Amino acid sequence: MNILTYASPVAIKPHRMWSISLYKGTLSHENFAKEKRGILQLLRPEHVKGEEAPGKLIRVLGGSSGRDVDKQAMCEKLGFPWQSLDCTEETSDTSGWPQVLPHCVYYLKLELVGELIDCGSHDVAICRVVEMVSEDDSTNAAEELKYISTRTLREMNIISELGRIKDVEVK
Repeated sequence: MNILTYASPVAIKPHRMWSISLYKGTLSHENFAKEKRGILQLLRPEHVKGEEAPGKLIRVLGGSSGRDVDKQAMCEKLGFPWQSLDCTEETSDTSGWPQVLPHCVYYLKLELVGELIDCGSHDVAICRVVEMVSEDDSTNAAEELKYISTRTLREMNIISELGRIKDVEVK
């Protein structure tokens, strides 16, 4: 599980499509390149709150490698235990899909279309949305706008203008 620097919807018809950037050399890049699918999780403000160190979850997911730390255990300590995705469609198969954080605005099950595109530090993947899942069926348009973006993380001083995780300032 990792924080993406860039993710954007690029089409709605005939299929809903997103582009995602994957930083080269990361375990997330390696896993996506191998599996050719993943789950994009649109985080809520509660994922970045915290009295002692706001953005600690973001720092765990975006500032460390799954090769070096147990991100699942760290997320659980922060109150975000990973869970299997409950899919809404009867035909949907959840086996082989990664686990997710609880309480996201949406979970987008993505499958790679074509090949990864080399863009220097990142590869870009054009993905078809196989399924969109909301944790609760009550998500409305106003709630959809409350997901966490890179802009929000910059304003909270969690990431730099270049999208890199900032060190926690000790007061």
